[in-house]
Amino acid sequence: MDSCGPFPVQFANGHSHHFHSILDDFSNLGSTALLTTCDQACDHFKSTAAQWELKSGNKVRAVRCDGAKEFIQGNLRDFLNEQGIIIQPTAPYAHQQNGKAERYIRTIEDTAQTLMAESGLPMSFLGDAILTAQYLRNRLPTSTLPTLVTPFEVMEGSKPDLSHLRVWGCQCFVLHPKETRRKGDIRRFEAIFIGYDENRIGWRVRDMNGRYFFSRDVIFNENTRGHLKASSSQTKSQSPDRTSEAQETEIEPSLSLCPQTVSPTIAQSDQYIEPLQPSESNHSRPK
Repeated sequence: MDSCGPFPVQFANGHSHHFHSILDDFSNLGSTALLTTCDQACDHFKSTAAQWELKSGNKVRAVRCDGAKEFIQGNLRDFLNEQGIIIQPTAPYAHQQNGKAERYIRTIEDTAQTLMAESGLPMSFLGDAILTAQYLRNRLPTSTLPTLVTPFEVMEGSKPDLSHLRVWGCQCFVLHPKETRRKGDIRRFEAIFIGYDENRIGWRVRDMNGRYFFSRDVIFNENTRGHLKASSSQTKSQSPDRTSEAQETEIEPSLSLCPQTVSPTIAQSDQYIEPLQPSESNHSRPK
């Protein structure tokens, strides 16, 4: 296992600056969690080890990690000693001794950066991209396993279902449940697709105001990138002629964002600036 961070930006799910990854050496299955502080790695390891031991029927025998204090000291070390798990800390600055975990961290980072570049979303979405990268890597073949065998298949004993995969960061429209919908409210609101949850059927989305939701009733517009609503200060600077009512941040989405009107230009501004025409008085060029 290994951790990565701190990143120069806060992840949108809270105050996380780090992520912690655990890699099973046999199945190559990984688990990643976003951490606010490094000492939270202990809770992540406890939950992950319990799940993997139950699924595989095998006990964790040894843990290899670097010499970080959150690994070899404190709560995590006490837990490993109680469970009889051998701790194998690497020599100082000998990254090669934990090379598989180090390379896996880089793979997760590269996959997340690819998702970010393709979606065009701001860096605050990096945490969601990291979790999605981990989810996808568990369902992709790897050279450490036989041909076309995925880590998910080794651990679960069955091939993964990929029918629910969608283009990360695309525009989507989420059903507004009738239990929380008032009379006259729209039935769907615009959001951005930002990932999946293990052991749950549905998708994680983020609405225009930055709030997170999980839903199984989502319509995807995979050809259009998602976007956040511009802040009130940006809206005022870009279009000072708009009324104060239009500048307020609304919790409920606009009625014009229904799925029936999806078009490739829905994310663009509704203002058009006519190009300047040359003046008749300036018909001659200076000599």
